[in-house]
Amino acid sequence: MDRLDLAVLGGGVAGLTAAYLLRDADLEVFDSAGYIGGRTRSLQQPDGIWLNTGAQYVSTDRIKVVELADAVGAKLLRDDNLGEYWRGLYPGDPDTRSEIESCIERISAEQMQRRPATLPELDDVAFDQWLGEVSPDTHRFFDRWCQIMNSGSSVEISLYGALWLWGDQRSTPWSDRPVSRHDRGDCVFDGGTNEFTKALARAIGDRVSLSSRVASVREADGGYTIEVLGDRGTREVWARRVISALPASVAAEVIDELPGWKQQALNAIRYGRFMTMNIVVSAKDARPTSYPLTAARSDVAYNLDAFVIRTPGNFDERGGCFHNIVGDPTARVIWDDPDHTIKTGTLRELFRHHPEYRERVVRVEVQRWPYGMPLYSVGRMKTYEQLAEPVGGIHFCGDYTWASNMEGAALSGERAARQIRGTSA
Repeated sequence: MDRLDLAVLGGGVAGLTAAYLLRDADLEVFDSAGYIGGRTRSLQQPDGIWLNTGAQYVSTDRIKVVELADAVGAKLLRDDNLGEYWRGLYPGDPDTRSEIESCIERISAEQMQRRPATLPELDDVAFDQWLGEVSPDTHRFFDRWCQIMNSGSSVEISLYGALWLWGDQRSTPWSDRPVSRHDRGDCVFDGGTNEFTKALARAIGDRVSLSSRVASVREADGGYTIEVLGDRGTREVWARRVISALPASVAAEVIDELPGWKQQALNAIRYGRFMTMNIVVSAKDARPTSYPLTAARSDVAYNLDAFVIRTPGNFDERGGCFHNIVGDPTARVIWDDPDHTIKTGTLRELFRHHPEYRERVVRVEVQRWPYGMPLYSVGRMKTYEQLAEPVGGIHFCGDYTWASNMEGAALSGERAARQIRGTSA
């Protein structure tokens, strides 16, 4: 049996951040996927176009992500197109737009009133309920916004969650104090978001075991025995300490004999599935193509934002990739549909918005994320403080323990590393 000082369970942003900050330890990272980086997965083409199948961009409040990227040499590109993100959601009707702006003023007023997250008026009220008697189009606008930002619906997400999601910062629900920002502007990773996590993995000496699913973690011999299922069978590893960067419900399932309070906190986290449909279009002077269309549902919105998110640069001339995301309210409807119907539905939406690309589509990819984003669901904050609490020598990180985004994942990994150092002092 291999013996380690530290086993890190999960090779996404949180786990790799913790491993990077503890890279002087005798450690190994285990991940069930066949690739590094969890939901930062990107696909690269020989022509330099990349497809982000999960995490997309780095907004100006992602200070920790930028700090880590600079430390490990992951290159960031400014992308001013992100400033137009909400353009694709706003309806054309001026009365509806006015009603939406009134709701936004109400949200902004709530964000200026800092108060405990567990108050029933914040944590127990669904955002849709708080919106009240507004038009169906206004409800639809905010529901789609919740899908894009948190993979849930406005019925599932609490008012507190909505405050955390709204605005040009998502590192805090409150705007009564200045929010720290980096000076790069809105950014994307050159080559795709996966370049960030690949760089973190290289910085720890590529001590990452892929296709290695953790089946159990049990206390043994002053540390923990971890059963790992891989392509070559079962492997057992002993580690003095463990960092769990697994999804909350997976951690609750595989870690033996967790106390009741921890089980309850982990099982209270709900995940919103999401899907990405990436569409690659060729350069303007390339030979025309005709991507095959089959069948698709007529009552599903396969796109929510008018295809605003795309690779940077002179897109119309050189081509690139549209990065299209739908959250759980849509994803749950089409989750089991054949990929070709999902591709067809998405392309029909693209051609409706951008008929000029009808003869330029050369590739479409569909990615399903069952553990998409931890929802800011009604009642979540009641056990929030318990999520990052260690249990013996097991420490917990992941965006579900902080904020449901890449910055939250990185900060949670940093916190877990700090806890480990504290126990070693």
